[in-house]
Amino acid sequence: MGRTADRAGTTGLVLPWIGRDYKAELGDYTKVAGKIPMPPRFAFGFWWSRYWAYTDEEFKDLVHQFHTHEVPLNVLVIDMDWHKTWGLDWTNPQRDQAGQPKGWTGYTWNPTYFPNPKKFLDWTAKENLKVTMNLHPASGIQPYEAPYKKMAEAMGIDPATKKYVPFEITNKKFAENYFKYVIDPFEKQGIDFWWLDWQQWGHTKIPGVTPTWWLNYVFFTHMKRESDKRPLIYHRWGGLGNHRYQIGFSGDVVNTWKSLAFQPYFTSTASNVGYGYWSHDIGGHMPGPDSPQLYTRWIQWGAFSPILRTHVTKNPDGERRIWAFPYKNARAMREAVLMRYSLIPYIYTMSREAYDTGVSIIRPMYYSHPNNQEAYDFKDEYMFGDNMLVRPVTAPMQKDSLLSNVRVWLPKGKWVEWYTGKTLDGAKVYNRKFQLDEIPVYVKQGAVIPMQTRGTIGKHEMAPDPLVLTVFPGDSATARLYEDQGDKQDYQHNKYAWTTIHHTEPDNKTLVLTIDPAQGKYDGMPSKRTYEVRIMNSWPASSVTVNGRKVALTDNHDQSGWWYDGKKFATVVRVPEMSVHRATKVEVHFDDPIDSPLLDGMRGNISRIQTAVHELEKLSGNNWKFYHYHGNLWAPDTLIDLYQTGRRIELDPSSARKELETFHKELPEMIKKVPQMTSQRKYIQKAMDQLYDTTNK
Repeated sequence: MGRTADRAGTTGLVLPWIGRDYKAELGDYTKVAGKIPMPPRFAFGFWWSRYWAYTDEEFKDLVHQFHTHEVPLNVLVIDMDWHKTWGLDWTNPQRDQAGQPKGWTGYTWNPTYFPNPKKFLDWTAKENLKVTMNLHPASGIQPYEAPYKKMAEAMGIDPATKKYVPFEITNKKFAENYFKYVIDPFEKQGIDFWWLDWQQWGHTKIPGVTPTWWLNYVFFTHMKRESDKRPLIYHRWGGLGNHRYQIGFSGDVVNTWKSLAFQPYFTSTASNVGYGYWSHDIGGHMPGPDSPQLYTRWIQWGAFSPILRTHVTKNPDGERRIWAFPYKNARAMREAVLMRYSLIPYIYTMSREAYDTGVSIIRPMYYSHPNNQEAYDFKDEYMFGDNMLVRPVTAPMQKDSLLSNVRVWLPKGKWVEWYTGKTLDGAKVYNRKFQLDEIPVYVKQGAVIPMQTRGTIGKHEMAPDPLVLTVFPGDSATARLYEDQGDKQDYQHNKYAWTTIHHTEPDNKTLVLTIDPAQGKYDGMPSKRTYEVRIMNSWPASSVTVNGRKVALTDNHDQSGWWYDGKKFATVVRVPEMSVHRATKVEVHFDDPIDSPLLDGMRGNISRIQTAVHELEKLSGNNWKFYHYHGNLWAPDTLIDLYQTGRRIELDPSSARKELETFHKELPEMIKKVPQMTSQRKYIQKAMDQLYDTTNK
């Protein structure tokens, strides 16, 4: 045993036979313990789950509400009330022949709620929804269940005796008949996968084999054997090796800030044993209603977690429909969900990487920075794939403020704060502030993030067209995009494609993006596609070419050309349809240096000024009594003029330099003037907090 100095300059005790190449060690682990299988592509969308006795019509109405509020939905989770529960009373339950609460286990549709299950499942299929149902199987097959007669006869029990069929999943005869007579008929009706919610005893007749572990194994392998569809279960943790059977259910989570704060650490650390597909109860399961702010932050964490699935206990006040919350919360949550969907090409690529390397999508910071003590100390932040660092907001806003404080460590290099456009030097710890609709996400400078447009959301089993390539300029980098058919097992047999994207900056006024020909093929692979290149935190282009041909400025964002997005301060290039088997080169020139400080943090600045204006208008609008005693509080036109900066550049890209120079000249003066609007400083404190944060470095 010896002492060694690590690269961060600290001194640590290191065992000579133990290394710190954690990624390589995970790769070795999966070579021995099995690969981490890819979930089907739809699993990375939104899952609706709530413990509630829904009727089929109520489910239809719920899905209609999703459509009305333009919130995408992929998976419908149906909790235990799909089957007969026999009036289950938890305070004094009846007991079945297995000694379990009668109605906890069930295999018979409840006709009161689902008069025609097949028609209901035909409808969900038409809506392009995947359906999973809850199973608590410990009671076996009771004599009042629909499949009892066939199951009893198959197991040598005379149905006339009304003796139940005990649950023995490690008995091969029982398992074969269980799938044949109980499970398979539901799947033929249209059930896509199962929620295995085992909560009973922890042993089987085979020493050392737990029912949870074996249930996960037999259900997953049954799906793998019976169909070419990619197997998927949603289940409780059964121990080491369960990374082979995605997706995990972490159990009933309490809905508190403290509970939310634990989840990023818990989830990233689970990757240490390859268990990278945790599904938590987004919003918390119990004890009851959430504050709008807590649920908003929980949804935002869910957007950057492995699986985005809501849940809550059977409590009428336990609301999970994001549109049922106040507008500002509903808007922030909807934007987080849409952000999640836009990132599915990136997430899916990282899922393939997890299969190939054993490194999960969510990773502790020490995987890439094993010799930095901060990588171990900052437990509530993690890498979301290769290029994105996330530190969710897990504490409420300060009293009388509209901003949440977050302490974040950024590793060596330069990082771009996605929601503000601020570039930050790494190897430092920062105290940053975020509005309700902002998530602390940092991207490596130079990274290219493959994404999809909102117009392709919902087409989760198709290659997105256009494919969005979001570029964070300032350095050169290479990115890769992985694609396959989406829900078949043939991804394990060379039926997939990789596309490599090169980002270079030959000089400080030129950016080049080269999309290489796709390598590989799969069923349904498109031969052509369009691209949308988004160059974040950039000047408007002075000229754009695609494969050497000039591209014109356009107001029509559905056709080829380029335009400027004044909200995100981004040049956007829509590339005409191209063959995926040929290289495509996009070259963008600017009149000003790419790394100009005039652009730094502008997206966040504009957002904060706009919020300040809304606060001032909210105080003063139609409040004549307040005017009389405290003076005029109308947001001054010069302040509104500042937050319109991006909009004016969008309308006239040639005005960008003049507009930004004026903005940075007038902003400090405006911050001085706002407090002079009234002697009652407390009434405008929230607005001032927003304005002061424009100078947050």
